[in-house]
Amino acid sequence: MRLEMKRPSYLHLLLIMFSLCLLVGGCVIKPARVPTRHFVLVPGPAPEQASSTAQQSSVEVGFVKMPSYLLRDSMVVRKSADEVDYLETALWAERLDHSFRQTLAQNLSMLLASDRVYLSAFERDRLIVRVSVNVEQFDVDTEGRGTLLAKWRLTAAGADKPIKIGQTRLTRPGPATRGNPQAIATTLSALLAEFSRELAPALRESARPRQ
Repeated sequence: MRLEMKRPSYLHLLLIMFSLCLLVGGCVIKPARVPTRHFVLVPGPAPEQASSTAQQSSVEVGFVKMPSYLLRDSMVVRKSADEVDYLETALWAERLDHSFRQTLAQNLSMLLASDRVYLSAFERDRLIVRVSVNVEQFDVDTEGRGTLLAKWRLTAAGADKPIKIGQTRLTRPGPATRGNPQAIATTLSALLAEFSRELAPALRESARPRQ
């Protein structure tokens, strides 16, 4: 007696083909890739009223030190006092401490009405004062609130003892950061501009020639 094999139904064939399709990945719907974006800090607006006396002495923006959590390529969003999140598709175009230092120099050049604000003291014979900054916090939280905590010191050329030291704590509201990395760059740039305005009078006084 001969047994007859049942032929697979159309539905069975369809299920087999679909399973094979999933295995090779040809029919898997891939999520849309979010493009990576790159950002930089930008200088603040030029002062409405320029200083009546241009700064003739040279000012050097020395080292800018930052905690290691800020030295990754990814932008940071602060979730709580002890937790931060990194945005993998929103990157700094250059190291944040380098961008901070360069933008600070540009801000001070405008605020002091001077073309003698340098990132290196190659004109040491004319250098009067050097500013150094130790940044402790520089980030934006999930609600868009930015914070800058920094210690700074001004040192005369060729001296180790500082002329003046200070500590800055600045906060600034901004747009929520969810899905909006541009808001982070804008808020941090505004904080740096405010810090520059706070630092400029101390620099102007310290760079004034002594009688």
